[in-house]
Amino acid sequence: MVQPQPSGGCTLQWELTGEETVGAEGQGSLMASSQGSMRVPPELAGNEVVNRLITDNHQLREALKRSNDALKERCEEMERWQRRSREEREFLSCRFQEARTLVQRLAQENQSLLGQLNHSISQPGSPSVGIPKETGNQSQDQELKCTNAEKNVLMDSPEVLNETVLTDRAEGDADRHTMPQSLPAEGSNEFLKLLKSHKEKLEEGMRTLRRRNEELEKEKTENEKERENLLATVEQLRSKLKLHQNVGVTEESVQQTGALTVPAESSHLAKLTEQLQATQGRYRELQEKLDCLQKNSVQRDRTEALLKQKEKDFIQLTKDSEALRAQVTSLLGELNERQNWLETSEAERRILEDKLCKKTERLQNLERDMEQQKKQHSVTVDNLLLQTQNLETALKNERLVIVEERRKLAQLQHAYTCLFQDYDKKLKSEKQANQRGGEVDTLANRLAEAEKALALKQDLIDKLKEETERLRATLETIPVLNAQAEIYKMDFLAEREAREKLNQKKEELQEELSKALVEIDRLKQEGTSRARIEEMQQRHLEDYRPRPHPPPPAAPGAAMFNPAQPPSARRRDDDQDELPDYRCPKWFLSSGLSELR
Repeated sequence: MVQPQPSGGCTLQWELTGEETVGAEGQGSLMASSQGSMRVPPELAGNEVVNRLITDNHQLREALKRSNDALKERCEEMERWQRRSREEREFLSCRFQEARTLVQRLAQENQSLLGQLNHSISQPGSPSVGIPKETGNQSQDQELKCTNAEKNVLMDSPEVLNETVLTDRAEGDADRHTMPQSLPAEGSNEFLKLLKSHKEKLEEGMRTLRRRNEELEKEKTENEKERENLLATVEQLRSKLKLHQNVGVTEESVQQTGALTVPAESSHLAKLTEQLQATQGRYRELQEKLDCLQKNSVQRDRTEALLKQKEKDFIQLTKDSEALRAQVTSLLGELNERQNWLETSEAERRILEDKLCKKTERLQNLERDMEQQKKQHSVTVDNLLLQTQNLETALKNERLVIVEERRKLAQLQHAYTCLFQDYDKKLKSEKQANQRGGEVDTLANRLAEAEKALALKQDLIDKLKEETERLRATLETIPVLNAQAEIYKMDFLAEREAREKLNQKKEELQEELSKALVEIDRLKQEGTSRARIEEMQQRHLEDYRPRPHPPPPAAPGAAMFNPAQPPSARRRDDDQDELPDYRCPKWFLSSGLSELR
């Protein structure tokens, strides 16, 4: 993609490998997937500008790859949506074809029934004598109008639906043919235009379907009104029939007076029954028509639900198309920014290459100067090596002297520690004896107090016993005495348990006290022993330190060891006494013991 070639004495090689995807409208090439390797000269390996350019290049390539992947995903989603919508349109077209065949069959049956009805009306002796001719003609005209309107609706509605399905299919095919594999800027505009035209056509189809729906509803209401009128006429005819039947029964009772009117009434009754049968047949036909209209209304509701779903899908499609367009525009803007950034980085790279050539020339000059300085420094280093060898020999001699002095000092420290061990043991035994005596006194005092408390409790118990005996003598009733005895027994047992708990607690406290005392003694011994050892080491070092003017020896017993004395005080005493540099440890121990005695 980019292969810069520097000018000058240094070579900079960039090797970038990748795959380029070409746009539909010839917009350019975008790097979809790239994995590159760079070989940079060693003098440019640590340059920050070169590293920054490399990282920027990698980032740009990754951004282009992500944008191409996003565009591919959106295109795949659009293709899936078109495929799904095409399948739905095919399914709906099949359903509409079935509905159309059904409607045509019903229309043919309706026409055959109308022909039979007309043929029966045209025949002479039709059973419609009891009803006036005007009402019969009006009912027949209304029936013909209703059947013709129903036929027109049933014949027109599937055609309209079929036309909408065919237009949707043609539009889906056009969209599929016009849909590009990728979505550049111009292709997205054309796609939006197609979507708008598709939306307008769908809205027109919806308006026609709504008009058809309103017409069907009006016809349904008219049919319901006609059905109600027919039911009313049937009820009237039934009431007339019942009335004539009642009249016939009364006339049978009066045979002499009504012998001449019976044939006329029977003929009128027969005509009424025939008219009732005709109206019932008409009612059944209207009932069948009503069922057919109800089925058509159910189918219409289904088509309305499908159209609502299509509207929702179309709204979602418009939203997705707007989002896709915004994404495409943003990606194109980002691509332009990246291209500008690449151009600026190329200009900076050229400037940096010029600077690099100048720096390399200056570096060569500095290398020549550095070689001359190396020669001078090599001479000085040889001189310094000779001096260091001389100093090392002197340092070895000093170390030998120090090692010998340390060995003598270790021997003296060992003898000193052996002499003071016996002294520490004696002091520890005396301190333990004193501490044990004090602890025994405290424990004896606590024991005496506990015994006094027990004696008081025993006196109280004795008093209570005496009182129980006195009460036992005074009281006469056995249950009261038994109850009091039980109470006293419970108190006594509670007090005994309390005494046992006190004794147990006392023993536990004594054990804890003994453990604590042992731990305190151990800690004190460790602290005193450490302090003594440190002080003795300090004094020994101070005593055997070389002094320019040794003072006269002090009186014996002046440097007595005091374990309770702090180290700072002991140092001050040592400084004041200023013992001799060389003295016998046995003499020091004997003088300290004499002073303690």
